[in-house]
Amino acid sequence: MNGDVRTGFFSLHRDDRNGTEDATDELRLRVRPGVSAKFNEQWLAQVRFAGRYSTDDRNELHFEIFNSIPADDGLRRGDSTLDEVYVEYRPDPAWQVRLGRFQSKAELAGVAKKSLDRNDSPNTDITWTDGVQVKHTPVSGWVTTAIAQYNDSEGATQVRRTPLDFRDDGSRVSYFVGLENTQQAGPLVQRAVDVTWLPDALHSGGVGVGPVDDYWGLVGRLAGQWPMRGSTKFMLAGEVGYAPNTPLRSVVRTGTSGDADGLAAQITFNFIDIVPKHSAGLVFGRAGDGWLLSPDFGPNANLVELRYKWAIDKKQALEARVRNREDIHQRVGSLHKREDVDFYVRYTFKI
Repeated sequence: MNGDVRTGFFSLHRDDRNGTEDATDELRLRVRPGVSAKFNEQWLAQVRFAGRYSTDDRNELHFEIFNSIPADDGLRRGDSTLDEVYVEYRPDPAWQVRLGRFQSKAELAGVAKKSLDRNDSPNTDITWTDGVQVKHTPVSGWVTTAIAQYNDSEGATQVRRTPLDFRDDGSRVSYFVGLENTQQAGPLVQRAVDVTWLPDALHSGGVGVGPVDDYWGLVGRLAGQWPMRGSTKFMLAGEVGYAPNTPLRSVVRTGTSGDADGLAAQITFNFIDIVPKHSAGLVFGRAGDGWLLSPDFGPNANLVELRYKWAIDKKQALEARVRNREDIHQRVGSLHKREDVDFYVRYTFKI
């Protein structure tokens, strides 16, 4: 048996683009119990149930083996599915091959682990990867991960922002290749670079309008850590992403001419073990209106976040977050920029 349970109180205050204000408070629950079977030293299989629930639930309880995520951020409140159904083959300790439905991540190290391009099921969200993953972990520490991912014509199984669309036959398979080293070298504790390629998925002039292009995302990550007084360690980490092909600003409604901005970045300041097991992190992030890959950073938005984490033990953690997000460019036809202020206190238990 494996998996986790996550629950907490979540609050959001929104000043919306049409001039209205809205506030929501809710209790959320995400449960992900799984079972794995190891047949021998080379072969294993994993199946996991995942459900997302809320006191602000506007949907009936529903289970389905989804071909694509039904909402922009994954499953809706009340939905459940199987988010892992895969077999894994390890011909030797350095090689791993997974086939089926599984979780995949490429996160920046730190207290608030976020990603510009690949991060299945952050927070209480539920998303997944359908396809095949090959991972090589040599003694040198430079881990190579390659993923060929299936995309249904109804949509992807991860967060992919409009005008990315998968109705064209050429967009059925997308690709990810990453190279990462987390072995400490002096102050460096993370060095990573990866590439995401979505063939025939970018509808630059609008979905179903004009030519369809490939969408590329290039990302680099770097983190360094230094000892401070007592048990405290300071970590400075940063991530930069760039998309050379972006939609028109008129399509994403951030302007009337020119191409959208394909640059995204985050920088984090982390204080690890301020006292043992207690850490805090500050995140500054920005995603241009043409960066369409991240579940953690919406396009055309600036982000500031303060995160606290108490790692109670290996199986339990208590976290609190305060976050501000605001539009960079005011949308065409809107009265104001959207601004969200949200916070949560959440508890996670690993099975």
